[in-house]
Amino acid sequence: MSDAQGPGESGPQTQAPEPPPSSPPPPRPPLPPTAAERGGVRAMFLSITGLLLLFLPIPGVALIGLALLVAGVVNGIRARRRARRILTRAPGAIAGIIIGAIGLCLALAGIVLGAMVATEFNDYQKCRSSALTITDKQTCQDRYFPKMEHKLHLPKGSLDRYRSML
Repeated sequence: MSDAQGPGESGPQTQAPEPPPSSPPPPRPPLPPTAAERGGVRAMFLSITGLLLLFLPIPGVALIGLALLVAGVVNGIRARRRARRILTRAPGAIAGIIIGAIGLCLALAGIVLGAMVATEFNDYQKCRSSALTITDKQTCQDRYFPKMEHKLHLPKGSLDRYRSML
């Protein structure tokens, strides 16, 4: 017999040691947000800030709020278009558009109501500034509040609860 191995025969089997299990690849750092993602968050921030500023009773701040609402809607629309073009998401864009649109509608309603009663309100302010006593101030309210209620088609006495504010 020969010591040579024939086909299908194998000699002493030595197995190579298995390589050590490889460690998982290091985690990748998160990708920076895309322009569409940043634009959506920016739109939501601008719209919420504009809506809050719209209701502050500080002169001139409402105009800043109005400008921020417009900027929020514009940024939201741009972010949505950009996201659609590059097939990604724009988180916050729709919320920014909706909040901005609601704020713009409220601002428009306030402007229209203010324009409707501007004459009566200016006359009321003049009367009140020239009033020397509480009775005089009450007389101004009794004279001009019914005129404003009539112009706004409100029930008689509905502005009475706002006497301390105006």
